[in-house]
Amino acid sequence: MSSRKIAIIGTGIMGRGIANNLSKLGHSLQLFARNPEKIQDLQSDLVSVHGNIKETVKDSEIIILCLTEDHVVEESVFSSGLLETNANYVIDVGTTSPSLTLKLKDTFQKMNIHFLDAPMTGSKNAARDGQILFMVGAKSKDEIEDISFIFEASGKNTVYCGEVGDGQKAKIALNMVQAGIFQVYMEGFSLAKAQGIDPSVLKSILEQSAAKSGISEFKFPFVFSGNYETHFALKNMYKDLKHALTLGKTSGTKLPLCSGLDEIYRYGMEAGLGEKDYCSLNEVTAKIHPAK
Repeated sequence: MSSRKIAIIGTGIMGRGIANNLSKLGHSLQLFARNPEKIQDLQSDLVSVHGNIKETVKDSEIIILCLTEDHVVEESVFSSGLLETNANYVIDVGTTSPSLTLKLKDTFQKMNIHFLDAPMTGSKNAARDGQILFMVGAKSKDEIEDISFIFEASGKNTVYCGEVGDGQKAKIALNMVQAGIFQVYMEGFSLAKAQGIDPSVLKSILEQSAAKSGISEFKFPFVFSGNYETHFALKNMYKDLKHALTLGKTSGTKLPLCSGLDEIYRYGMEAGLGEKDYCSLNEVTAKIHPAK
């Protein structure tokens, strides 16, 4: 495959992994970060680092948006000079509200630029190892053929969800499910503790039962060690949860279990856990602490 010129706007935990995997294939990368000094280690003959978005997207064929909150996406796209681009594709791999996704689609469509939403799931380790799962919304499967190498380099699989915006809707539902599963575990530990059952005993039972899941396998070691190293920040899970609850409200979908998560995540934010992994909610729910 010939080298492509790609701009990545947002080079945090996930963007760094994507950049590393694309650079290994020999693609020319232009990286933007609000604090460029944090990604200077990525700079090479093929990788340039910038603190200005307009400069970052100059002459790029493909722009990847790897950002978090809606207001950051809005500012980066509409107030930074990005719209002066001559790129062929813009791909949003962050989790963005469906309403803003449609605004982006309309904006780039008028510029004759292909726009796709391709939110991803996976941890910091998955980004590093090229094991991200992408959920893509596009006009058709054919539209993503030319840029499929990006998903193949960075991910383990790509799921085509439907038209533009459907990738975001699927990802938002996924994250609500993951938040709900984790909270059910925490409440199970709380109940067991209240009955005099050591959390480690219930942990052993869960791991040998049908209640075992990917969430338990990944998050339990962090919860039981008290290590809340950020793989997916609590503030970002809360943001996606609010997107889910908004979608439920606008579509008239009842979410009796997950609607209660809003208050729990708000407590976590008020406790100063926003930048930590969402499994740090252990500190406001089950309160499992490592043995001394």
